[in-house]
Amino acid sequence: MPDAFEDQEWVKFGVAATLAKQYTADEKAFLELLAQMLERALPDETEIGRRGGFFAKKTVQKVTVLLGENRYILEDPGRGPLQAARTRIVRGIALKTEAIPVEAWVQELGAALDERARSSASAREALAKMVG
Repeated sequence: MPDAFEDQEWVKFGVAATLAKQYTADEKAFLELLAQMLERALPDETEIGRRGGFFAKKTVQKVTVLLGENRYILEDPGRGPLQAARTRIVRGIALKTEAIPVEAWVQELGAALDERARSSASAREALAKMVG
């Protein structure tokens, strides 16, 4: 593995591109994978909502991650496609929440994760393990 951050293969390809590829392969599996990745890479900024329980397998229903001034939410409503939203946060106050296409959500989250990986060694290591 090269020493320079920018020389790592997964950085060249980009987190957003890797996430987009996994999303198009299988939406439901993508939500589970994303939840695992974010729990490892950004445990303090990530909240995972699960459903299921005693007799049913627990599955990820909702992933929420706070990066910079945005809270990214990806949710499985149970029926139909995944739903994505972004909330603008200023000084701890949620100003505006808007639904966005999942593909745009994946691109924005990927770019925010790329930026975080440049400044956080633990995030960089976790992202490298998941997408590298």
